Amino acid sequence: MSMGNPTYTISEFGRKTGITVRTLRFYEEIGLLIPTEQNQTGHRLYGLVELAKLQQIQSLKFIGYSLQEIKELLGKDEDALAKLENSLPMQHQLLTEKRNELNQAIEAVEHVQTLIKEGKPVTWTVLSALLYQMEHEQEQKEWMKENMPRELVEQFFNLPKEQQKAVDMEMLDVLATIKELMKNGVAPNSNEAFQVVIRMTDIMTRNIEDKEALLEQFEKFEVEFVMSEAEFQVPNFFTKEEEVWLDEVGKAMEEQFKQSKFE
Repeated sequence: MSMGNPTYTISEFGRKTGITVRTLRFYEEIGLLIPTEQNQTGHRLYGLVELAKLQQIQSLKFIGYSLQEIKELLGKDEDALAKLENSLPMQHQLLTEKRNELNQAIEAVEHVQTLIKEGKPVTWTVLSALLYQMEHEQEQKEWMKENMPRELVEQFFNLPKEQQKAVDMEMLDVLATIKELMKNGVAPNSNEAFQVVIRMTDIMTRNIEDKEALLEQFEKFEVEFVMSEAEFQVPNFFTKEEEVWLDEVGKAMEEQFKQSKFE
């Protein structure tokens, strides 16, 4: 190491900067940080020029640039600041989107923690459905707009966050009831089964002002097409067995309604 212009071996430089030797070798391999001096044994030496370059690399990594992007930005010193200035608006947008995704993920984790603390039946099916719903809410909204009147869609998605969480709590209570009824062998045409479906329907449509209009709209759909598409768009809280049981309950309720019309 020279006192006039200090230079360091890769190990010494790594210790002083807190960067691993492996990382420094990788930076050299990809042409991002190549020491220009060598000692008598042929080993490359790092000096103040490399330190300044490393600080630039670390700074750009901090604000989200990839190593390839950093290499392109720092390729020519005279153009570096101009390139950086031109790229900053896009980088700001990317970081903002990443921040929003992180906030969404944190909110999802906190929501699941609350459900577990409340003793709700959080299975893998429920967990994946909840997380999918929170992650893809906007896509679901756009899909529903293609298949339903816009005003109805807005009512579906107009719930404040805290109210939506309360709805999730209620739906998980319903799910627990369904599991209990099935475990006890309760028949789909029983009053208990009817009541749980009525409660579930009430929870799902509580925010809809004109429920009759909603039912009429569903009747206009080509149901098979919509439901096949819905499997890819709308999260499902129920297992296949629970879906079959609920389908049988729905058919039993429909049959009872038909019979009551002729009595």
